Amino acid sequence: MTTTALLSGILLVTVVVLVIVVVRIRKKRLAFADEQESENSPALTGQMVVETLETLDYFKYTDPAQLELLKKDIVEGYDQHKTLSTINSLKSPFESYCRRLYFCDGEILFERGGIVEYLTDVRLTFQKLGIPLVWSEEYIRRDWKVHTIVVNGKKYIAFKGDPDAASTWARATRNFVALLNDQLLLNRSDERVYPILAGHAGRIVFLTRPQYDFIYRHFDKKERPKELSLWWKQNG
Repeated sequence: MTTTALLSGILLVTVVVLVIVVVRIRKKRLAFADEQESENSPALTGQMVVETLETLDYFKYTDPAQLELLKKDIVEGYDQHKTLSTINSLKSPFESYCRRLYFCDGEILFERGGIVEYLTDVRLTFQKLGIPLVWSEEYIRRDWKVHTIVVNGKKYIAFKGDPDAASTWARATRNFVALLNDQLLLNRSDERVYPILAGHAGRIVFLTRPQYDFIYRHFDKKERPKELSLWWKQNG
């Protein structure tokens, strides 16, 4: 190898390393700047949160008779814990006042009948969106390694894998959220479903992108809704 070729090789490696270093530094600076901006911004109160959510049409599916009680609950939930909350009716079918935030226990979702139970819960939101939600042909293989269901004429995998794996409940939750989002996408809705927490504490919430961006930025880092890919990375 000639000296010129050797020097060119060393120069190329040096440039590549410098680019990698610069990119990493830039990412760290952007993350730090975002944290600083969040810390230096005026502290939000629950009342301010409710007012912002109202401008973002968060309450568009709420019965007017239930609106003030729901707003009060969200104010208290944010002021005390910085978490998103709702109220559920005391009588069956125990509807969520906001028609957005729902329980989604990973174990129940994995078990027989669980996906039908949660499809029944969220059907009201789909009705508000003008989207039908009809299911049939739920199938669970005898060894529980395959679980499928047909929703609005399309077959979905509710679960596939080792039923004894540690990630079983999370996998069932991921597939359920993906199913709902696929139906929203197919029907050209601007709403998407985002998971919150996991396991027995799991919930899901229907949000537009502006609503999600606001809640993700200002609510508790552990209990805020997350993009499905990020949620799966942390819980799968």
